[in-house]
Amino acid sequence: MNEVGSLEAVRWTIAVVFVMFAIYTLYCVWKEPFFKTVKAIWKFHWGRQVTADLYIGILLFSFIVYLVEDAILPTAIWSVMTMIFGNWVSLIYFFVHFDKIIAHFA
Repeated sequence: MNEVGSLEAVRWTIAVVFVMFAIYTLYCVWKEPFFKTVKAIWKFHWGRQVTADLYIGILLFSFIVYLVEDAILPTAIWSVMTMIFGNWVSLIYFFVHFDKIIAHFA
């Protein structure tokens, strides 16, 4: 497989991961109430650690968006959406802007 083909494979892998993640998230929402579960998890050290890890990841994602977009407004919009919806948004961003990201970092 050539470089272009392997990059397309990565792009479509991101799409597949997004779909799987979305399905699993919807399943979790269906099985357990979100806010009740978060209250229970937050009582544990690991619950707080995983939350901190999530938001550090969001900050890193926001930094990547800023490097690619080179503007505050799109970075702010993507960052806020990621804080609300989590990694769904980052996966969408990487899929939609894949060529721009690769060109920027190549």
